Amino acid sequence: MSKPPYRVLRVILGIFSLFTAGGGLIIIFSSRPTVMRLLLRPPESEVSTLLLLVTKEMGGLILMLSVMLFFAYRDPARNVAILDALTVGLCILAFTPLWSLYTLDMRQLYPSYLILGRSVVRLVLAALLFYLRPQESVPKPS
Repeated sequence: MSKPPYRVLRVILGIFSLFTAGGGLIIIFSSRPTVMRLLLRPPESEVSTLLLLVTKEMGGLILMLSVMLFFAYRDPARNVAILDALTVGLCILAFTPLWSLYTLDMRQLYPSYLILGRSVVRLVLAALLFYLRPQESVPKPS
């Protein structure tokens, strides 16, 4: 019995894996000026040692996500739970900036249309991953 091809899903997962690995490594090995550039040049007093420590730990979590995406890339049918977690995570990440836009004064930092556009892109990616995920089938008795 041949395995069904998940070519589009594998390409998407491979791209996500590469981008998250690159981002995680950049965050882990970044210095204070790089973090300030990534955060759109905040006041230097706002970039503390604690913030640098937390960003490096976040880089480790992003690298861990990259490894999980790589495993899902290799065999999407066996790693449906990773795909489901990524889909739910993208949905959560689509709504949290909107909540921050509603509750905080973020319009001074970022334009509203960028936040809305990023949320729409995340929801579209989540819908695409949900559509492309392998369907669980009931094994047929022999």
